[in-house]
Amino acid sequence: MKIYNTKNKSDFENSINQISNKLGMAIDYNSISGNCYRVKLVKKKENKNYQRKGFYNNKNGTPRKVNAICWHGYRDFLTALYKIYSDLRVFTSMSTTQITYNNKQDFELKYPDTANINIGSMVQPLNYKDACFCGNEITLGTIESLEPFKIKSCVVSYQEIKENNYNLSPKFWLNKKSAIN
Repeated sequence: MKIYNTKNKSDFENSINQISNKLGMAIDYNSISGNCYRVKLVKKKENKNYQRKGFYNNKNGTPRKVNAICWHGYRDFLTALYKIYSDLRVFTSMSTTQITYNNKQDFELKYPDTANINIGSMVQPLNYKDACFCGNEITLGTIESLEPFKIKSCVVSYQEIKENNYNLSPKFWLNKKSAIN
C-alpha cells in the first residue's frame, strides 16, 4: 500500500513500527518521496494471528496457508494508524481492485465493504474476509440460522444469475432462495 500526507510527521516510521510490533507482524517500508511511503505488511512465521488462507486446499482437504496478512490484519493496522494520524491518504490494492482512503472517516465508511471482494474465482468464490485462519471472521448470518427452512440446494436460472450481477456464491443463492419461501 502507499500512504500519503506523511510530510511533517517526523515520528511516522516509529509509529508504523510500533503498530506492526504490537500486532505481531513485520513491516517492509521505504520513503518514496517526502510525502509518501510504500508499506507492506509481512506475516511473521511464529505469529498465528492474521494468517491468510489460499484459494486451493491441500491434498487432505484442509485449507492451504499463504504467507500473507489477512483482511483483519490490514483492518487492525489501518485502524491503529488512523487513530494517530487521521489525515493520511492510503492507496491499497487487493486482487484487481484499487481502493483509496482519503482520511479516517473515509476509511471507516469504505473498509467494511472490502470484506466482500471476491479474491477467488467465479466457480469457487472466496471473499477477502473469509480467507483467513485468525478467528476474527465477521458473521453476517449463517445457513443454519434459517431453521426450520434449512435449504441445502436450490435451482438458479441464467436470468437470475444475470439479474444478480453474475453472483455464483452458494451462500448468496441459498439465503436469497430461502428468503423467498
